[in-house]
Amino acid sequence: GGWASIILDENEQVIPKLYQGKTHTTNNRMELTAVLETLKYFKEPTDITIVSDSQYVIGGINGSAKKWIEDSDLTKKNLDLWFQVVELLEKHKVTTIWTKGHIGNKWNEEADRLCVFAAQCYNLERDVWTIE
Repeated sequence: GGWASIILDENEQVIPKLYQGKTHTTNNRMELTAVLETLKYFKEPTDITIVSDSQYVIGGINGSAKKWIEDSDLTKKNLDLWFQVVELLEKHKVTTIWTKGHIGNKWNEEADRLCVFAAQCYNLERDVWTIE
């Protein structure tokens, strides 16, 4: 799988493009990793707008994940990533926007291309959540 994040400044100029591939992973983990790595990119508290085509990620950011953690609901998947995301959400002021994927949104399409590229690279690391 692959994840990607394109970080734009207030003038919609690309600051960096972040992306990486992993083996033995899931689509949801890659979507969530993109958000995690974006939040980690900003060292100081920042106003961030996250645009994603993943309803899983947007729903989690907007409350579900925090509730899972507060309730210690260990039946939920990807808690290793959600713990980190929720912690970073406390640091930043985050707004979310859901966008439908594959409808011509310039930045969503570019992120998708980077995800595909990253997933096809050689010598990818194995996602750490899997059990040998």
